[in-house]
Amino acid sequence: MLKEFKDRILSSLSLKPRRYLDMDEIELSNEREGIHYRLAVREDIVGMLAVERSVYDGQTPWMFSHFEEEIIKNENAFFVIAESDEKVVGFIGARLVNHGRDVHISNLAVSKKFQARGIATQLIGQVVQLMSIMNKSIISLEVRRENTHAQALYRRHGFTSDKVLIQYYEGGGDAILMKKDLKHESKN
Repeated sequence: MLKEFKDRILSSLSLKPRRYLDMDEIELSNEREGIHYRLAVREDIVGMLAVERSVYDGQTPWMFSHFEEEIIKNENAFFVIAESDEKVVGFIGARLVNHGRDVHISNLAVSKKFQARGIATQLIGQVVQLMSIMNKSIISLEVRRENTHAQALYRRHGFTSDKVLIQYYEGGGDAILMKKDLKHESKN
């Protein structure tokens, strides 16, 4: 099944994949309740920007070039997307940090029309599973201090608050750094 999944991904890429080939033992949950999950490719970026516009009231915190850098050029980064009827409805981005020992979630978004369906939970679970299998130590992320809904979602996945990052966001908003110990996860 993994070989079939990998072959489908490789055949859909117009560019040579650079790092996904190293994920031999990785298997994403392909389908769950009508939502398909897979690794992102460049052609998904327009859909990812549409998801951002939905979530951020018309704004796009990341530009096309930011996504392209992470998906195409950054060998330490990847995105998993959720799609319905071949349309991107959510995504999560992650990159390896600390010389590849740890992973940092760069962003997570689910289109407003598709929220409250377990998609964010599934996306987080995908990254946690992937990075646990790859023996990473810590997974971290920042979340807006006032975004208690997102904080609760991450806590349900075993993340704990580490510290407050004062004026972390553009415009002066504070963030909370959250972390999860993946070494514990891989023993479960």
